[in-house]
Amino acid sequence: MENVKDLLVEIKEKSELIVDLAYSSIILDSEDMAREVESLEDELRELTYRIKISTMLAANNLEEAEQLAGILEVADAARTIGNAAADIANLLEMDITTRPFLPSLFMKADEKIHAVRIYPGSSIVNRRIGELDIEKETGVRVIAIKRGRGWIYDPEDEVRIKVDDILIIRGTEDGYEYLDKVARGEESWD
Repeated sequence: MENVKDLLVEIKEKSELIVDLAYSSIILDSEDMAREVESLEDELRELTYRIKISTMLAANNLEEAEQLAGILEVADAARTIGNAAADIANLLEMDITTRPFLPSLFMKADEKIHAVRIYPGSSIVNRRIGELDIEKETGVRVIAIKRGRGWIYDPEDEVRIKVDDILIIRGTEDGYEYLDKVARGEESWD
């Protein structure tokens, strides 16, 4: 039997990522990201199935089943989030002339999504994401990296930042502005 706590953590992380990528796919008009959203929706569907099975197997009686019912509700909520994110990404299928308002709507949110290009003079080139602790230091989270023609979604702490990477970030405007200056080499990472 799988560990329910580990499954919940994985579901939480994938739910955050799928929403970020769905919005990013619209803002950046990226079909690659939209395809990743579809893939994550399938992964969430599988995870929610596995957590339901594990939860049902963990209950030995009615009292335990009632205590575990909340976990099943979380699993259903995660699946709903995945479906909604896929619906957002599917907006890319609309004709471009009927959806130019979408990026401006997303840009009014408290946390915004931006793309930051890394330039040769940047003090963060060849440094690991975990070493920089970008989210703690700036209030922005790196949700994806476009490297050449490929993508790294939800990059791990060990991933090194390279020249010409495009970091897709979500967070505060101040954090974005600081990270953008560092990426251009106009400021040094502390």
